[in-house]
Amino acid sequence: MENHSLILASTSEIRRKLASKFDSSIKFYSPTADEDALKKTLQGMEPAQLCYELAKAKSLSINHKFPNHLVLGCDQICLLKNKIFSKPRTVDRAIHQLKELSGKTHYLIGQYVFSKDNSVIHEVEIICTMKMRELSLSEIQNYVNLDQPFSACGAYKYEENGHQLFSEVKGSLEAINGLPLSEIFQGFNQTA
Repeated sequence: MENHSLILASTSEIRRKLASKFDSSIKFYSPTADEDALKKTLQGMEPAQLCYELAKAKSLSINHKFPNHLVLGCDQICLLKNKIFSKPRTVDRAIHQLKELSGKTHYLIGQYVFSKDNSVIHEVEIICTMKMRELSLSEIQNYVNLDQPFSACGAYKYEENGHQLFSEVKGSLEAINGLPLSEIFQGFNQTA
């Protein structure tokens, strides 16, 4: 990353907080890629590839606005077997998702794509393994009322109270929250 300014192509508040803590010189800009339209176009694609395509689209959607800058696009999916869990948006969907994840192991797949001069120059995939405790309906309802995880894939905010839902986790807090910058840059610096 040396000698380059970094633009984070993201609207995620948690990613912006993580980036600011990591390096106060990182700038933020909302990507212009239409994620919902892309998901429809790419329907049926293997989950990790779909995640990569979304991260790439976010990065490239604003790259032309920032010549000579690195632009980082990110995407994360919650995957149980072959089912992708999207942001629930409502109380009922959040409860339903947590009931499905209860007592099972799922994966958070994060894709991180760097672009410069309208070309992808580096990509990183980081997978976290998440084993959720067996949860009662009342535990699920209480949790949803507490954290209101309607814009979190998998219907939990790990960084708030969601960590209490798990019995075993493999992955860094930053990776779970969708922006493991130390891990991403370690790989980037080795290839740069």
